[in-house]
Amino acid sequence: MTGWPLIIIAVSTSVIALAVLMMLVGILGALRQLGQLSERMTRVVESLDRDARPTLESVRRTAEDAGEVVRTVRDEMRSLGSTSKDLRTRVERTAAALEERFIEFDTLLDLLQDEFEDTALDVSALLRTTRRGTGLMRGIRRVFGRRR
Repeated sequence: MTGWPLIIIAVSTSVIALAVLMMLVGILGALRQLGQLSERMTRVVESLDRDARPTLESVRRTAEDAGEVVRTVRDEMRSLGSTSKDLRTRVERTAAALEERFIEFDTLLDLLQDEFEDTALDVSALLRTTRRGTGLMRGIRRVFGRRR
């Protein structure tokens, strides 16, 4: 082959070589920028790690403290529930004992009332008998007169 086709092939090959070279330069530039970007990202991540580590530690300690508070409140609520149950049981026992005492007291009052009524009737009968006896004695004195 001679002539124009060889020139066209040479020029085409040169253009292709130049295009590949330009792409390589572009890729190298992009890789260089990517390396710089990677360095910046590494610095940002290190900065975030350095700044965030104390914050994360603080959050972790706060979460632990909150967990301890929750456990303490839970224990206190259980204790309060137990105390409430004990107190309720005592109040129920006391109420039952008081009810028994009131029943006994009511029975005692009934007995006292019965005894008082019986005593009042006995006193009334005694007074009636005494009046009759006094009346009888007056009658006997009138009949026999008063002697002095």
